[in-house]
Amino acid sequence: MLMLAESNTDEDDEHELRRFLLLSNGGTMRKLPLPEAQRQRCVSTHGWLLTTGEQEFYTKLVNPLTRAQVDLPRLYMIEELYFDQDEWMYYLFSMRKVVFTSPNPLSSDPSFRVIIVWGRIIGFCQPGDVSWTRIKGWEGHLFDISYHGARKRLYVVATMGAIYECDVTNDVLCPKALSRVTTFPGEEFGCSCVPWAYLLEWGCDSLLMVTRERYYFKKHDDEYGRYGPYRTSRFQCFVFGLDDGKWSKIASLGGKAVFIGFNSSFAIDGGEGVKPDCIYFTDDLYEPYHGLPEGGGGDVGIYHMFNGRIETLFESQESVFRSSPPLWLQTSTLPKIKGIK
Repeated sequence: MLMLAESNTDEDDEHELRRFLLLSNGGTMRKLPLPEAQRQRCVSTHGWLLTTGEQEFYTKLVNPLTRAQVDLPRLYMIEELYFDQDEWMYYLFSMRKVVFTSPNPLSSDPSFRVIIVWGRIIGFCQPGDVSWTRIKGWEGHLFDISYHGARKRLYVVATMGAIYECDVTNDVLCPKALSRVTTFPGEEFGCSCVPWAYLLEWGCDSLLMVTRERYYFKKHDDEYGRYGPYRTSRFQCFVFGLDDGKWSKIASLGGKAVFIGFNSSFAIDGGEGVKPDCIYFTDDLYEPYHGLPEGGGGDVGIYHMFNGRIETLFESQESVFRSSPPLWLQTSTLPKIKGIK
């Protein structure tokens, strides 16, 4: 399901409600009370939200369906991360990704970790920690992170499709540092650059890298530069074999659907309202959300791998993306939750 952004109406009760687009229920809209996310910046993984607000830079995990919560260290406890109240908006919109090393933060799994991307920083913690731990060792711009459950490794994709890995659950290995695994051979596939990329587990011995290309209709103005009107134009998918070190391009997702955006990238089998061989995407250029007068978030849709067609997800925008991004939530517990309007 897709959790839409916070309402921008003047009605106080609407701010505590969040709308959800239920793909498995024919694309219907529902509302749930979620005051825990009110005026909070949110990213998502495994059906959970990582929220942070301006007050003291608190972070916590929130389950939007059960409303269970797990407190995490304050973000300013990340080593060498400088915070300034006057620059809050910059840092607020730099929280882009969160992944877990296992699905359930309420379990007693000693290897459970929460890993985040905050601007140019990767940090991780366990529930109960008093501070975050930095992970270092990559070059360029961070695109995405993914935890490979079978390999028990964190994987990172950065500029030009460079892939790095790190063992974040081994307490002996400290400080934590990434090591380069491979760099995407773009020339072999006719790709001169990697404009944006996502990474996810693809079977027990592979990674899937999805590249995203956007078309900019025109510059908004000199101040905002390239963040004028834009739309996603194309995705391409490449598989990297962790055992043989080989890259291959794929034209089909094999009946699966991939979900990307301000969530941890994931794939599920098509069916029950989810279209197979498609990429479901939301707008994750975070600068426009606060840098453009009309806000960000309009670049949302379904990309069909077979013919490159982009389908709108729903017709009415209703200004729901003006202040915060929509988020994909992977969960199978919705029918058991009471109080859905």
